[in-house]
Amino acid sequence: MKNLLYLIAFLVTLPSLAQQPLSLAERLGYSKTDKLLIIHADDIGMAHSENVATIHAIKTGVVNSTSIMMPCAWSTEVGELIKDMPNLDIGVHITLTNEWHTYKWGPVASKSEVPGLVGPDGFMYKDCASVAKNASPEEVEKEMRAQIEAALKIGIKPTHLDSHMGCVFYGRPEYLVSYLKLAKEYGIPAMVNPQMMEGIIRPNAALFKGIDIDNIPVIDHVAIASEKIYDEIGLDEYYTRLLKDLPSGVTVLLNHIAFDDDEMQALTTKFTHWHAGWRQEDFDFFTSKKAKDLLAANNIKLITWREIGQLK
Repeated sequence: MKNLLYLIAFLVTLPSLAQQPLSLAERLGYSKTDKLLIIHADDIGMAHSENVATIHAIKTGVVNSTSIMMPCAWSTEVGELIKDMPNLDIGVHITLTNEWHTYKWGPVASKSEVPGLVGPDGFMYKDCASVAKNASPEEVEKEMRAQIEAALKIGIKPTHLDSHMGCVFYGRPEYLVSYLKLAKEYGIPAMVNPQMMEGIIRPNAALFKGIDIDNIPVIDHVAIASEKIYDEIGLDEYYTRLLKDLPSGVTVLLNHIAFDDDEMQALTTKFTHWHAGWRQEDFDFFTSKKAKDLLAANNIKLITWREIGQLK
């Protein structure tokens, strides 16, 4: 009788065991305890300084991913600079805002087609809240598509989508629908983390019809330095601690790389954070021997969006 009860208990638990989904690490062929990392430089295309520093950090440092801001004046240069890098992991950094004081850009799509993305000064708004208030989901989808198509026209084959300042993620849920819809259409992954999945996508599942939300590759952790971190402990210490204590699973570590030169100083004028000096510190750390040694000492494996995009 006891053996029969054990057998019944086992059979009752068997379906729940079988239904446990694989982690993203396991889907990629790793164990769920492996530490997997994408070291991702945002904002390539924003400036010449940003372009050359980012590419240098990829070729000589540990940065292994980037994404391009197509509305910016220096985006077309990227197509020329990466011609000898056919396997570069480069996505489209969907850009709906323009936060700088003296450096301005507008949408890639015609302003007449996306008027809700154009502020009173004729350029994109400075913040995501203004975008969410003024830009319709249809306008945002049109602009997203225009940015992807513009990248394709300069020879970039995007490996993924992500979002400048998170405006796609934390604007209207419909923006996220278009984001995932376009990722599916172009056959590439879009960056989604657990907070987006559980806080926005699943609660609004009816909006996401036509998208297999259960099969979206969800990044386990997204790490980025904050203004508080910059002021209180500094970037070098933050990145050092992060790599020493990196959790298992897939982490995307976001940084912003450029040189502290005249161009970036002028572009980021009046900013106390995210400025030329900050970006130089990012460059210095991610091209350092220290960064390489930390990856090796902590058994961290670098992966790319290209690998995630190959998942079925």
